[in-house]
Amino acid sequence: MEDRGASLLEVLISAALFSVVLGIAVPNLRALSAPWALSGATNQIVADLQVARQRAIARNARFRVTFTAPRSYVLEVATSPNTFVADTAVQKLPTAATIGANPGTPIFDTRGMLAAGVTLSVTVPNAGTRTVTINVLGKTTVS
Repeated sequence: MEDRGASLLEVLISAALFSVVLGIAVPNLRALSAPWALSGATNQIVADLQVARQRAIARNARFRVTFTAPRSYVLEVATSPNTFVADTAVQKLPTAATIGANPGTPIFDTRGMLAAGVTLSVTVPNAGTRTVTINVLGKTTVS
């Protein structure tokens, strides 16, 4: 007689082994994703800074990026001198990423330039910190 399938004991043992392997692997996968979260958060901020600069030039209006919380920011357009309104929804960073304390508020003029350079830091636990710098000409660099 040919034996097909597995016994209940074999299924339980394989399920238990699978659970142990999964329990060991999941925390390690989260640690492996930290550098990707840092890179993604930094790239997101750089891209949105460039969007604000390009909109300032294209619409002939001042734009600024206001960092509203440790993990969010919004692009705003000037409707009158020193009056800004939101031009986009609040942008949120990946869960683990935070923006450093007291980031500057870059305000792009109609030529896409800043009155003063701005530096901000982005931190993700287990991955480190990257610094985003925008110079007066509007060029953004990451270090």
